[in-house]
Amino acid sequence: MRMIFAIAAVGLLGGCQAMSDKIDASRQDRCQRADWKLVGERDGVAGTRTMADRYEYICGDLYNSKAYQEGFQVGLMRKPPAPGM
Repeated sequence: MRMIFAIAAVGLLGGCQAMSDKIDASRQDRCQRADWKLVGERDGVAGTRTMADRYEYICGDLYNSKAYQEGFQVGLMRKPPAPGM
């Protein structure tokens, strides 16, 4: 019985690693394809908090800080005024 449990545990761990590898590959693909200026602009329109630290953490060297910040500033200028203003 213990042998069956051990085999099942090893199989489960292998499956978890495969899923983790797929997620990492998907994340890298999205980071490579991202138009960081458009991402920044979208974030700027949506709110006043920059997500730069998060993107840098997730994408590392694939993140383009300069393009993101340029887009973020454009987005802030396009942000609609709060209701009642």
